[in-house]
Amino acid sequence: MTEGPFTKAQLAQLTDAIRDAIRVAVREELADAGLRIDGPDHQDDARRDFMFIRSMRKAVNGAAAKVGWSIIVALIAAVFWLVNSGLDVWRGVGK
Repeated sequence: MTEGPFTKAQLAQLTDAIRDAIRVAVREELADAGLRIDGPDHQDDARRDFMFIRSMRKAVNGAAAKVGWSIIVALIAAVFWLVNSGLDVWRGVGK
């Protein structure tokens, strides 16, 4: 009735024990890092903290994209102005 060295019941017990050990280890490590998730209130606070961090990341990425596009537009405008000024000098309009 066994499928190898363990029965199905023993495998289920091992799986549950491993799962519980991992949960305890993760919670201990998060607590050591300053993140308490041992109660529902702490879990909600942690969830809100991560949502705040995500919104800050999106805001910073959006601002960086706008600054990047502004620099690209400024460079294109500078090249256009330089070409236009060169053409004006070549045509003699600037005299």
